Amino acid sequence: MADQAKVLSVQALKDFRVGLINFVEEARNALGGVDMELRRTRDWLERDQLSYWQTQVKRRQEAMMMARTELFRRKISQQGSDAVSDTEQKEALREAERKLRVAEEKVAIVKKLIPMFHHAQAEYTSHATPLADHLAGGCEKSIATLEKMVQSLEEYLALSVPSSPRPQMGGESKSAEMSSARAGGSTPAAATSNQAEPAVDAAAPEEQGSETEASGRGAEDPEPHAKEAAVAAASEEHRP
Repeated sequence: MADQAKVLSVQALKDFRVGLINFVEEARNALGGVDMELRRTRDWLERDQLSYWQTQVKRRQEAMMMARTELFRRKISQQGSDAVSDTEQKEALREAERKLRVAEEKVAIVKKLIPMFHHAQAEYTSHATPLADHLAGGCEKSIATLEKMVQSLEEYLALSVPSSPRPQMGGESKSAEMSSARAGGSTPAAATSNQAEPAVDAAAPEEQGSETEASGRGAEDPEPHAKEAAVAAASEEHRP
């Protein structure tokens, strides 16, 4: 039949159930770890990196303004004098401008990465959510079904095979009656015949008495008839 299942080992079902439970636990832990890592990465991009480089842009703008101011003062102080040089101030201004450009590039990169990360996170969530739902629903049902199957098979295997009674032949029944008669002293048929014999013996004297009376009556009855026949014959002979 199509509904029959060929189960060769109950232990294989138990091992598969244990493996499925371990897989569900590991998959849940993996999904939970990925979710935590996604939240950490989002917070790192949106709060730590973006805030940090935006703050650095402001500070480096201030440093650049200070370097420009210092260079302007140096130029004013060296007017009319060739001994005063502004090379150091110019170098500090170039360094401040370079650092400001680096900070502004970092801010632009972070702002560009945030929407890309949100898109990747949404794509991952669209694939991970069905798996998480199946782990919470489908796999739990499968584990429960396997548990019921194992329990049913173990209960079935624990059942003992019923022994059918062997049919007895006539000789076997007679031998059983004879053996019971030997053990108990008499068979039920012998006991019945023994119980019926006194009634026959009790009825025998009455029948014998009735037969005797009938025979006595039959023996007495022929004599009167014979005498009457003889008298009638004699009277006929003496008639003229």
